[in-house]
Amino acid sequence: MRPDFILGCDPGLSGALCLLRLANKRIEIFDMPVTDGFVDPARLAGIVEMCKMQGYIVAAVELVSSMPRQAGVFNFGRSAGVLHGVLGAMGVGYELVSPNVWKGAVGLRKLVGESQSQNKTRARELAIKLWPANGTEFRRVKDDGRAEACLISRHYASSKGWL
Repeated sequence: MRPDFILGCDPGLSGALCLLRLANKRIEIFDMPVTDGFVDPARLAGIVEMCKMQGYIVAAVELVSSMPRQAGVFNFGRSAGVLHGVLGAMGVGYELVSPNVWKGAVGLRKLVGESQSQNKTRARELAIKLWPANGTEFRRVKDDGRAEACLISRHYASSKGWL
């Protein structure tokens, strides 16, 4: 069944959620709610509930994994787990989307010699190009999570033939 909305999710403390309305491709962005250094499940559930009140939603969540000796891996995994738990408890179906898949599909594969911050800048620039009316929401360096959540939702909708 075709949903009304796709909830794109970039897990993590600096992540975000993007509610993409399929009818007109408009977006609504929510920063990941954080309290005392952790994703706040109650506030996250409030955001998801607000989204559900607008219509039928499905979520596309970035598949996260650890890399050897990566600082903060446990907290990153914990954040993703909270997101998965909230979506599941609230009856929102979701699929995991590999970063390699969605980034490749939207033209954000890491270039030779490109740093992670340069790649995230390209993600923000692409989001501004796709949603110029929301450009101010992607202007700061720390807005890369917003951009990625939006691009995840767009990729997912496109991959299902809904855009």
